[in-house]
Amino acid sequence: MSEFEIDFEWPRAAKYELRPANAEQINQWLRANGPPRGVPEAEWPLHLAEIVPAGEPKDHRPKAEAMELAVKALVECKETPFHIVALKVVRALGPMFPLGFPHGDPVSVWRAVAERLQMMFEGRDIVLGKEYKWPEPQAQWKGDLGIYLVPDKDRRPVLALRPTDLQSALILYAARMIATGTTFHICEHCKTPFLSGGTRFRNKRGDARFCSSECRWKWHNESRRKAR
Repeated sequence: MSEFEIDFEWPRAAKYELRPANAEQINQWLRANGPPRGVPEAEWPLHLAEIVPAGEPKDHRPKAEAMELAVKALVECKETPFHIVALKVVRALGPMFPLGFPHGDPVSVWRAVAERLQMMFEGRDIVLGKEYKWPEPQAQWKGDLGIYLVPDKDRRPVLALRPTDLQSALILYAARMIATGTTFHICEHCKTPFLSGGTRFRNKRGDARFCSSECRWKWHNESRRKAR
C-alpha cells in the first residue's frame, strides 16, 4: 500500500454527548421494528440512543493510528454496554451522519457497522441472505472508493484513495489491517473477540490465544487447579 495514500477528511465537532431514547422514540422503533432482540427492556433507552454534537463540526484528517484503533475498539467491544464504545469512536473520528439523522448518530447504526467489521475479520459475508466464506468470490467485495491523483509537496501526482464516508473509511482501514496480517480471535478465557498481529498490534502474535496477560494467567491458573 506504499504506492498510494488514503486521502480522508471528515467533519467532527468539539464535543459529543449521548442522548437516550425517550418513550416516543422507543415506541416508534417498536412499531417499525419490534423489540430489540436480546436486549432487556430496561436497556432500550441506551440501546436506541443517539450521539449528538455540541457545537459546529470542522473538517479534520484522522490519522491512520486513530482509524485502526477505532476499528479495533468496534470489533473487540471490550467496554460494555456498546454505546460507550460508539461514543468514544464518534468523539475521536466524527459521526456517521454529519448532518444529523435527524438529530444525531443512532447507536444502532454503529452497532451494525461494528458487526460488519467483525464479519470482515472472521472472513464472512452475507449476500442476499446467504452466508459466504472468504475467499469465495461473493465474500471478496468490501466497498467502493474514489480514485484521485493529488499533488505532493513538489506538485508531482500521487495516487490517492478517497473513501466517500466514514463507514467506507473504516472498512478500508479494516481491509488493510487484514491484508497486512491482523487476525481475529476469541479469547480462550473470557470468550471475547480480539485482534492481534499485523503492523499495528505487534505486541500480540498473530496466533495469540488470549486477549490479555490477565486472561492468560487466569486460564493457566484454572487449568492447574483442575489438574490437581
